[in-house]
Amino acid sequence: MDLRLPTSSVTALKSLLPRAWHPFLGRFNRPTRVQIEGIPGIMAGKPILLISPTASGKTEAYAAPLAERIASGPDPRELSGWIVSPTRALVNDLARRLASPIAAMNLRVGRRTGEHREISAARPPHLVVTTPESLDSMLSRAPATFLNARFLVLDEVHMLDATPRGDHLACLVSRLRHIAPRLQVIASSATIDDPTGLSRRYLGDDSQIVQAAGDRPIEAEITSSSAGALADALIAMTRSGEVRKVLVFVQRRADAERFFSVFRGRPPFGDAVFLHHGSLSRTRRETVERRMLTGTSGLCFATTTLEVGIDIGDIDLIVLASPPADVASLLQRIGRGSRRRSVTRVCCLAADPGEALRYEHLLLCAREGRLLGGPYQFCPSVLVQQCMSLLMQTPRKSITARALTSRLPPWLGETEWTSRLPELLNRLLERGWLIGGSTRYSMGEKLEEAFERGRMHSNIDSGNDAVEVVDQDTRQLLGTLPRVAAENEGLLLGGRRLKVSRRKSPSQILVTDSAARTDLTVPNRRGPVIHAGLARDLARFAGIEPHAVPVIRLDDGPFALFHFMGSLWGGLLGVLMEKRTGTAPIGVNAFCMQVGSLPETFPPEVTAEEIRSMAMRRQRKLRRNISEGGWAEELPPDWRRIHLMASLDIEGFLKTLREMVLTHDSIPSQRYEALVSLARMPWR
Repeated sequence: MDLRLPTSSVTALKSLLPRAWHPFLGRFNRPTRVQIEGIPGIMAGKPILLISPTASGKTEAYAAPLAERIASGPDPRELSGWIVSPTRALVNDLARRLASPIAAMNLRVGRRTGEHREISAARPPHLVVTTPESLDSMLSRAPATFLNARFLVLDEVHMLDATPRGDHLACLVSRLRHIAPRLQVIASSATIDDPTGLSRRYLGDDSQIVQAAGDRPIEAEITSSSAGALADALIAMTRSGEVRKVLVFVQRRADAERFFSVFRGRPPFGDAVFLHHGSLSRTRRETVERRMLTGTSGLCFATTTLEVGIDIGDIDLIVLASPPADVASLLQRIGRGSRRRSVTRVCCLAADPGEALRYEHLLLCAREGRLLGGPYQFCPSVLVQQCMSLLMQTPRKSITARALTSRLPPWLGETEWTSRLPELLNRLLERGWLIGGSTRYSMGEKLEEAFERGRMHSNIDSGNDAVEVVDQDTRQLLGTLPRVAAENEGLLLGGRRLKVSRRKSPSQILVTDSAARTDLTVPNRRGPVIHAGLARDLARFAGIEPHAVPVIRLDDGPFALFHFMGSLWGGLLGVLMEKRTGTAPIGVNAFCMQVGSLPETFPPEVTAEEIRSMAMRRQRKLRRNISEGGWAEELPPDWRRIHLMASLDIEGFLKTLREMVLTHDSIPSQRYEALVSLARMPWR
């Protein structure tokens, strides 16, 4: 298929960007499809969602026209453009990448995060790159900063969508539009399941969607997950000249530490072996990013911190140390590599036949463009945080349910949450966040303290308080760990074996080097959350008949019932089986349930009301498979129940359950070992 763009399109694009063409696009051979199709609409002032794979030129597709319009605007001295990126690392990287072309147009770009505050009232930048949390802070503390805002870009919005942070961002967009009615909103995203739904949530009903499909085939190899097998493969590829830079994605920080300790200083990369995960200090992470970008070779072990578009140079090979939870994550990770090649190259490390089966399925779905993501549900705990943030934005430092409703996204008015906002305000009054009552509420002491400490601008569920890890001798910050991880006397961080020498404060520990063998212990994630649609499709891929629930006897005694209902419905099925049999399953994961004995009847006769009642009694267990956000504890209790029930989709669960048929000897022989491996996956 000829994917070359017609010369007339390129010529037309150049005419639209007389100032920005050379700084932003002149260094490339030809503009990409998303640039050709997206730039004209942005120049015309339309709200646009740009969808295309990683490394397809989305950044230039929105940055070039924005710079063009700012430079030719009525007052080029104004701070008129904002780019919201999901993480601080992405903010730093994006600001660095934009600095040169922006400066070539006599414009300035700045950052606004907790670490960088580059907005000067005397000489403000023309364009600011920030995070949702810092944008919230600016809105509540200095809303006048946005009076001249003309452009808002939501970069890599798929990373936030369908999470509490995504709902937070949608609310911020709505609030900004009340301050700057002429605001043009643009979003960029990798391939997603529901472009129309995403576009409506952030851009509105009148937005334009520009979707450019990827054209690079995926070349994948599935091999053993052992460090020895990986070393042999890397040695062979480096000797042949095929590979100079490798990025290895691992599931957990402890896995990254383990691999790093094994490969550091050894062939084929020697000292050019790096480590990158969220517990390391910002300085350490940025040093790794810089060395991977500027070095001629390198091997980096990373968690999802490098899944996004941080520029670390041209990566020759992506290695996946375990299967991602979904197709979107797979595409995001493998898209980081082989950007200058006609194919996307990936090496998949499989610990067992079950992981190999999951890789095969994910890769097939990726090639066919089927993401099989879960349904969207608004997270109501975001309304707690937005109530507080909007209150602090107002000159009188007070709020009413009506005022809050008017600042929320229009589509949220179609849900029950906005009509129930008076309940939320009364709940916050009871909890000490607000004072007053009747219809108007003001700031309570708890809110004032949270505002002063900057703790009320985030919807991230931190789970545990963070503890700084500091070298006792150098006083250098090595990283930040969840409190539960720092409670161990020994730990592995940054490739160093450490022991706790002193707990300086509740939020800081001092450490020294240790000769004892140790590990990095962080809270158990209990396996990935896998959506029901993806799990059911894996059953079909494995050759299992529709609606069949194969059952086998495992070597160590238990029976394995392969439900393939996903993480959330699998957990609900486990609750139901415990209620029916009086004995809890040995374990349940997204694909299988282990039981000591087979149920007398399956599926059990049950009504929607019975399931709802059981789910209500086991809320804490089921909530492990949904994202509630950091303010869920402040919600009225029945709000959390409503959110859980909506996420469970009990009618859909019941329909799927009633179609199931327990079967014996129905597993294709070539898939038997793979399914046994799936039965032993971690349960939630």
